[in-house]
Amino acid sequence: MTRFLYIADTHLGAAPMGFQQQKGYPEMLPEILAALCDHPTFRHGIDFVLHGGDMIDATSEEHILAATKAFDLAVPVYLCLGNHDLTAPDAIDQWLSLAPQFFKGGSPNYTIASGDCVVHVTPNHWGETPFYWDGSQRPHFRPDQLDQLSHELRAGPEVPRIILTHSPAHGLPKAQTGLADPYHSPGETFGEQVTTFAASHENAWCVLGAHNHLNMCINRGGTEFVTVSSLVETPFEFKLFEVSPERMVMTTMSLAPDLAFDHIYDASKSFVQGRDIDRCFARESVTA
Repeated sequence: MTRFLYIADTHLGAAPMGFQQQKGYPEMLPEILAALCDHPTFRHGIDFVLHGGDMIDATSEEHILAATKAFDLAVPVYLCLGNHDLTAPDAIDQWLSLAPQFFKGGSPNYTIASGDCVVHVTPNHWGETPFYWDGSQRPHFRPDQLDQLSHELRAGPEVPRIILTHSPAHGLPKAQTGLADPYHSPGETFGEQVTTFAASHENAWCVLGAHNHLNMCINRGGTEFVTVSSLVETPFEFKLFEVSPERMVMTTMSLAPDLAFDHIYDASKSFVQGRDIDRCFARESVTA
């Protein structure tokens, strides 16, 4: 069985965070990561950590080098670049030069393969210039990304596949928030693109996203679409994935009880954490 953690939106270097759902504490990231590494889930044995993007708050050599130090954990950490990671035109060159350990094969698009599953890291773009965020909020994949991803999904072992990108494909359901419309939706174009693509590849068991700082888990066309709340926002949550060729289980956990510093929680926005069905799922192969 492969066991990995999923975290996102740590915004290292933010002072303060410009966007947050719950109160954010990016300045406490070292303490939060220390608690993560001391958590029983981590100590029980983790193969790697996936970071869904916005590891830093803005692109700079200082922030990237600080990230390499902060995320020097006992297991590999792999990054799917988010918009805040890409605020300079040469951001991708800086990341690959200064922090190559976060990527496989010297590319921001890469795969992580175990005997139990394959993770396809495919960061979405935001504007006309690849891997540069100019403030646009138009998430999309380039055709060459989808062609390569489709090729990889159809090749290799018959195991569950996980697609990791930064933008969520869907807004939070109205049933989760109680609002009149889906919350923090990326727009119909991206949602349709990702949902249709996943539905055309039946081994795409799960699509991971971030960006919205919210816990979400919805099924569309047989694929689980998941986002995770910010690791540096109260109550400091992460997800555990346990995957075998026949089964995938996701559980959401909190570090709040393990942190010594004072932190604030806004109970009026408890939908950020979600209901049980928004925080966990278990899926088995139809042939299992």
